[in-house]
Amino acid sequence: MSEDFNEKISKGKFYRLGDKLGDIMILSLLWLICSLPVITMGTASSALYYAVHKRFYDRSETPARDFWRSFKQNLKQGIPLNIVLLLYGAVASFNIYFAIAGWNGLTLPTWYAPIAGLLALPFLCTVPYTFPYLARFKGTFKNILFHSFTFATMYPKHTFLVWLYILVSLALMIVFFPSLLFMPFTCCYLCWRALEKDFGYALILKDKREHPERYAEENAAKSKDEDELDEDEDEEDEESDESDEDDSDDDTEDDDEESEEDSEIEDEEDESDEENT
Repeated sequence: MSEDFNEKISKGKFYRLGDKLGDIMILSLLWLICSLPVITMGTASSALYYAVHKRFYDRSETPARDFWRSFKQNLKQGIPLNIVLLLYGAVASFNIYFAIAGWNGLTLPTWYAPIAGLLALPFLCTVPYTFPYLARFKGTFKNILFHSFTFATMYPKHTFLVWLYILVSLALMIVFFPSLLFMPFTCCYLCWRALEKDFGYALILKDKREHPERYAEENAAKSKDEDELDEDEDEEDEESDESDEDDSDDDTEDDDEESEEDSEIEDEEDESDEENT
């Protein structure tokens, strides 16, 4: 009886809800603790993304273990990436502030403000994809930054959404302190929903390049469909040409009938003229 009772409880809705809430709180706290040294914030974000992916895609039941595994694996690359992005973001922010408000009585020409904004674009376009990319793919320092920037320029809508999620989450965590227990996980989950579609397309294209034999049947079916479409278009063109010819024949027949009627009218007029004479 006790085993059946425990099994019923473990399969109940409230138990599953509590389990999910526990995962949310655990992962949010792990991210917060690992982000306290600012230079490891990027690695912690990458580990959180990996744990969320394993939880919802692979149905993993060990989110804390997944988090620590990813954190340890990406620590060496995550710290340099985090430092470079923090330094670039700080310099770009100060450059914009200096261009707009000046510094210690020094001011820059007004035309420099748009240039300062453009110089901040690499930072704005790279950050949303860098650490999720680190969580999902392997690559060198240069490739990670390059591919992150490429993804951001290819999918600007998702880049904007990720920044929106990040800024709203940070504001909420500052204003409402208890949100630290669930907001990091929630923000990461929303980002995962947006970015994983882009990563999925990239994985499919990569697999097609590396294993074209797997998609031979698909390519053959596509080429067959294209051939059928071309044949249908050719048949439509032929039918349109035939209809044009029929119309032209009808027009010529009408013209012949009109010419015959005109000739008959002229003959009648000639006969009437002779009679009058």
